[in-house]
Amino acid sequence: MGVDEKNNQIYKKFMKRICKKIIFIISAIALFSIIAGVVKYSLTYIENNPEKYFPTQKQDKN
Repeated sequence: MGVDEKNNQIYKKFMKRICKKIIFIISAIALFSIIAGVVKYSLTYIENNPEKYFPTQKQDKN
Protein backbone atom coordinates (compact mmCIF):
# COMPACT_ATOMS: atom_id res chain seq x y z
CA MET A 1 0.00 0.00 0.00
CA GLY A 2 1.51 3.29 -1.07
CA VAL A 3 1.50 6.52 0.85
CA ASP A 4 -1.13 8.02 -1.47
CA GLU A 5 -3.53 5.11 -0.91
CA LYS A 6 -3.09 5.33 2.86
CA ASN A 7 -3.70 9.10 2.85
CA ASN A 8 -6.73 8.56 0.62
CA GLN A 9 -8.22 6.04 3.08
CA ILE A 10 -7.61 8.38 6.01
CA TYR A 11 -9.24 11.21 4.03
CA LYS A 12 -12.29 9.05 3.24
CA LYS A 13 -12.75 8.12 6.92
CA PHE A 14 -12.39 11.76 7.90
CA MET A 15 -14.95 12.85 5.31
CA LYS A 16 -17.40 10.15 6.45
CA ARG A 17 -17.22 11.47 10.01
CA ILE A 18 -17.68 15.05 8.83
CA CYS A 19 -20.63 14.09 6.61
CA LYS A 20 -22.29 12.21 9.47
CA LYS A 21 -21.89 15.22 11.76
CA ILE A 22 -23.29 17.59 9.13
CA ILE A 23 -26.28 15.31 8.49
CA PHE A 24 -26.89 15.03 12.24
CA ILE A 25 -26.76 18.80 12.72
CA ILE A 26 -29.09 19.48 9.78
CA SER A 27 -31.52 16.81 10.99
CA ALA A 28 -31.50 18.24 14.52
CA ILE A 29 -32.15 21.76 13.22
CA ALA A 30 -34.99 20.54 11.00
CA LEU A 31 -36.60 18.58 13.85
CA PHE A 32 -36.31 21.53 16.23
CA SER A 33 -37.83 23.84 13.60
CA ILE A 34 -40.79 21.52 13.07
CA ILE A 35 -41.43 21.21 16.81
CA ALA A 36 -41.15 24.98 17.30
CA GLY A 37 -43.55 25.58 14.40
CA VAL A 38 -46.14 23.20 15.82
CA VAL A 39 -45.91 24.80 19.27
CA LYS A 40 -46.18 28.30 17.80
CA TYR A 41 -49.18 27.29 15.68
CA SER A 42 -50.87 25.63 18.65
CA LEU A 43 -50.43 28.66 20.88
CA THR A 44 -51.74 30.98 18.17
CA TYR A 45 -54.76 28.72 17.63
CA ILE A 46 -55.52 28.63 21.36
CA GLU A 47 -55.26 32.44 21.58
CA ASN A 48 -57.66 32.85 18.65
CA ASN A 49 -60.17 30.31 20.02
CA PRO A 50 -60.19 30.74 23.81
CA GLU A 51 -63.78 29.51 24.18
CA LYS A 52 -62.68 25.99 23.24
CA TYR A 53 -59.83 25.75 25.76
CA PHE A 54 -60.46 28.03 28.73
CA PRO A 55 -63.25 27.23 31.19
CA THR A 56 -66.20 29.61 31.24
CA GLN A 57 -68.37 30.31 34.24
CA LYS A 58 -71.95 29.14 33.98
CA GLN A 59 -74.56 31.61 35.20
CA ASP A 60 -77.02 30.30 37.77
CA LYS A 61 -80.69 30.44 36.90
CA ASN A 62 -82.66 32.29 39.62
